[in-house]
Amino acid sequence: MPLSLYAWYSLNALESLGRRQARIAGEIEFERLTRFRELVHSEHGSVRVGFGFGQQTAGYTTVRLEYDASFELQCQRCLEPMEERVSRRASFVIVGGDSIPAGIPEDHEPVELSGDRFQPAGFLEDELIMSLPLIPRHARLEQCGGLVRSLDALEGESDTNSTKTLPARH
Repeated sequence: MPLSLYAWYSLNALESLGRRQARIAGEIEFERLTRFRELVHSEHGSVRVGFGFGQQTAGYTTVRLEYDASFELQCQRCLEPMEERVSRRASFVIVGGDSIPAGIPEDHEPVELSGDRFQPAGFLEDELIMSLPLIPRHARLEQCGGLVRSLDALEGESDTNSTKTLPARH
């Protein structure tokens, strides 16, 4: 069975992938990530992603996620596009039912299956959305577009005008 980033996997299928130490990797176009593309400035681009599955002796299934993406956001300071790059490696434990398995490593986040199913592309989209900054903006003011520089120059003129002394009133 060929593995797909878009397929839905049951808990049993994930356990089988873990026992085989299977890997699913590929590239996902942003236009296929409908919730994510609504939050970015441009839907053009893609994310490189890899999922590695494992089965631990304690009986739980792990997922190693690695992704790398560059996308455009709208700077909230100058309202012009800015590039954001995100790269992440994280480990997860698949949790079926209400209980978290005992003895999972602290660096593994528990993932509860939605309807006892797991879709790699949907999971990746959730992770990308959580990686977005609350208030996207260029790191330095000098990187911002012309509007902010114009406002900054006007503010500088206003400061020099306010320091002039006014004639005394009689």
